[in-house]
Amino acid sequence: MAEEKKGRHYLTGREIKAIVKENNKVIRALEKKKKRKAAESEFLSTMKDPANILEVDDLHSYFFTDQGVVKAVNGVSFEIPQGATVGVVGESGCGKSVTSMSIMRLLQGPYGQIVSGNIRFKSYDFKRDGKGKPIPIWDDDEEGNPQYDEVKDKKGNVKKGKDGKPLLERRQKRDQYGTRLFEMEEKVFDIAEMPTKEMHRLRGRQIAMIFQEPMTSLNPVFTIGNQLDEVTLLHFPGSSREDAKRRSIEMLNLVGIAAPERVYRSYPHELSGGMRQRVMISMALAGDPRLIIADEPTTALDVTIQAQILDLLRDLKKRINGSILLITHDLGIIAEMADYVVVMYAGRIIEKGTASEIFHHPMHPYTIGLQKSKPTMDSESDTLFNIPGNVPNPIDMPDYCYFRERCSGCVKACFGDYPPMVQVSPTHYVACHLYDKEKTE
Repeated sequence: MAEEKKGRHYLTGREIKAIVKENNKVIRALEKKKKRKAAESEFLSTMKDPANILEVDDLHSYFFTDQGVVKAVNGVSFEIPQGATVGVVGESGCGKSVTSMSIMRLLQGPYGQIVSGNIRFKSYDFKRDGKGKPIPIWDDDEEGNPQYDEVKDKKGNVKKGKDGKPLLERRQKRDQYGTRLFEMEEKVFDIAEMPTKEMHRLRGRQIAMIFQEPMTSLNPVFTIGNQLDEVTLLHFPGSSREDAKRRSIEMLNLVGIAAPERVYRSYPHELSGGMRQRVMISMALAGDPRLIIADEPTTALDVTIQAQILDLLRDLKKRINGSILLITHDLGIIAEMADYVVVMYAGRIIEKGTASEIFHHPMHPYTIGLQKSKPTMDSESDTLFNIPGNVPNPIDMPDYCYFRERCSGCVKACFGDYPPMVQVSPTHYVACHLYDKEKTE
């Protein structure tokens, strides 16, 4: 019976019911964990290296289907240093976007779930009082005496008391964009352990994402201004609509839009693809993020606009002193932008290191194949190189190296267990039996 089942290419109704039953059991437990009420101490953590802004440690993100469990991200570990750009590269379906969605906690539930692992993020969060409210930074005079301003509603109108006199509030310090300032403190959160409700304090403010297709990411029925203002009104307490508008126009200026007031009043369909992508970047910057995740931000743009967007991202990273996780399948973009490179294949990291190491000294046969498949000006061949074979079935991944069936450099060890990650230099790691510890020594 086992032999007969092994040779089949389909599942019986009974087998599908058993899979669904098991999946539902796991999903219920994971959904309960996401919706629980938890004290902050339950998801506080510490960074292994204080120089990092993000540490992904043994992350497993799965999709539970009627055919089985798709292990889209299967034990991924990497770091993003403060102020660095880390590029994640690999062919379509290798798990790049699922990794970024896991970091943002945007996996489509209930079938998409983070099953295990840690995502440690060093945030710069509001310092809160005993009631859980952010502590303002007051703008007192030189002698320490409080200063007061008239209270305004969200539309900018002055509020008055019962006696007809304007209401006053203590003056609060503001940044260069006119946004109110609060006391801040550094905390390390384990994103994988955070309840969904708590994730709202990070998503959009501490961690921002630039999506692949700006036309589908922007709401067609709201103006650009409405969508930009929402970031300020949601993430900066006490902000009025006037404050939000001022900040939004400054953000549009920051990304090089020539007529920000006109764009502020426009709808997405009235802008070109490059302008929409700039709006998406300004929306990501509006929350003063420490980490920007750019998921193939130039895929839908022509070559000239691509270069402009990449120059813009490079310039903005220096201005905000932030970090960028750049996800793409274009090795040219990675070579131009990234300080560190992570190469993914079939849900796993197969090689990682500095950009120089990956491009000048690639070690994994898959990384070498990726570089060969990119067309060059000095190529003498009329045809592009392609890696033979197919990616293994994501529902039934083998125990051995996932690349074995497509690899031209197989050795005897390749028919054993999946290769461990081997360190070949202080910053260069590769998961391949060709570089096991004995041979490296």
